[in-house]
Amino acid sequence: MEPRIGVFLCNCGGALNNIDFEAAAKEVSKLPGVARVEFSSSLCFEEGKQRMVSCIRGDNLDRVVVAACSPNFQEPGFQEVIERAGLNRYLLSMANIREQCSWAHTGDVTAKAVKLVKMAVNKVRLLQPLQTKEVPVSREVLVVGGGFSGVSVAVQLARVGFSVTLLEEGKVLGAGMSELESFYGFDAGQVINGAEMDERIEILTSCPVLEVTGRVGNFTIRISKDGQEIVRKYGAVVVASGYQTKLTSGSEAKSGRGIVSQEEFCRMLGDSGLARQPKTVGFLFDFSDESSRFSTLATLNNALTAKTKWGSEVYVFYRSVKVDSQGTERLYREARDCGVVFVKCEAPPSITAENGRVKVKARDVFAGEDVVLACDVLVGEELYLPAEGTETLSSLLNIRRDSRGFFQDENVHIYPVASERRGIFFVGECRGDLGRPRVLADISSVVAEVHALLSSGKMRVETEKVKADPQKCVACLTCIRVCPHGAIQLVRADGGKEVAGISDAACFACGVCAGICPAKAIAFQGYRDEEILAQIEAI
Repeated sequence: MEPRIGVFLCNCGGALNNIDFEAAAKEVSKLPGVARVEFSSSLCFEEGKQRMVSCIRGDNLDRVVVAACSPNFQEPGFQEVIERAGLNRYLLSMANIREQCSWAHTGDVTAKAVKLVKMAVNKVRLLQPLQTKEVPVSREVLVVGGGFSGVSVAVQLARVGFSVTLLEEGKVLGAGMSELESFYGFDAGQVINGAEMDERIEILTSCPVLEVTGRVGNFTIRISKDGQEIVRKYGAVVVASGYQTKLTSGSEAKSGRGIVSQEEFCRMLGDSGLARQPKTVGFLFDFSDESSRFSTLATLNNALTAKTKWGSEVYVFYRSVKVDSQGTERLYREARDCGVVFVKCEAPPSITAENGRVKVKARDVFAGEDVVLACDVLVGEELYLPAEGTETLSSLLNIRRDSRGFFQDENVHIYPVASERRGIFFVGECRGDLGRPRVLADISSVVAEVHALLSSGKMRVETEKVKADPQKCVACLTCIRVCPHGAIQLVRADGGKEVAGISDAACFACGVCAGICPAKAIAFQGYRDEEILAQIEAI
């Protein structure tokens, strides 16, 4: 029986003015199986959606094509619309005539828009209905890392009703918080106390993760505690393992002999019983790590504090001051106005020890001459690095790291706190050098994502959108090796044969496995060979 296809064209509020929609509608209406062609300037608005529902019901349409913007933006919304009209949500095909057509060219692009719609019509004829199901998920959450980010996200998750296990490999919570406390002015003790007093938060210190198995909603975690192994199940895992800093090796003098780290200098600033306040203080930054917000913020904050609290002569040797995080521009101007001297250098300064002081020699770019400074204390440049154990944790969780070794976001623009494995999230500095506003945004985002995923105690998943045919699968393990989401494992099929089994809950439907399978055993609904060929034949 010939399908009855409805085609809905939209000009996105008049933004697609190089497409003649009247001519396009006339051409599309001639295609076999097209029973209705409808034009709208605001299809994604409620008025447009109501019109779609009315047309689908009134003309007994059983498949729908929407020609408008990118499916990345609106496909889930249009799926809900056709479901409201009584159709299976997967009998929808979208033609992107905005980003891939109108906005990509100058001049009239009506002919290309018609071709894209023809491709979508040919594809939608072959689409098969899919079903969804609800699977139970655990409402317990594991937070790995007991720093500011980890403790804060644990408290927020507990406040919205989740049971949280806060896991810290160190002996105590709050490692490194004192330095952040001096930068941002919050009370570290109050943050930690909030977690310790919450009965919904279980705190485990000196407890490393040994093994991670399972999928979103049902992760099984083996943890070492007091020489014993404990096994827990969690619906989601939040990684907040933080960062570490390390003095660069570019100085001839050794750390501890006049050269200190930012953290050590913070402790000096807070020591009311300091035997002798340094009269001359130098700072180095932006020579080895040119993208560190942490180094910039720490240097500006500590230089300003040393100037205002001790009245020291303060010099900052730098290559470039980058003030891209919130409040950093104000801090830079305040430090400069208070008398902190900034010395711009193209090459790293020469550093030597002389008469118990640290001698810094550098070429001042603006003055055009060499500057020699004898410092009582030199705050050395630090590299901002992933926390110790990040590589091991990455391997256990089977998630990627970026070129610097930090955890890799699934998509920094769309999913900044999500990993490539559904149910595993990142928060704070474990995913890079972030300022406090971005860390706080991470915390809010993760809490919202976990709440949306687990709050109901069940999860709606698409069934068999990507499926391996047990008759064709030869268990070559190719799909398991290439799947970036950890969604495939060997399972026993009827008769005892081992074949690839794809988890509906963990699968992102990226199509990598279907494209690489040498036995052509994996079918990806919407991207099967016959559907792709039908689109090609349309043009």
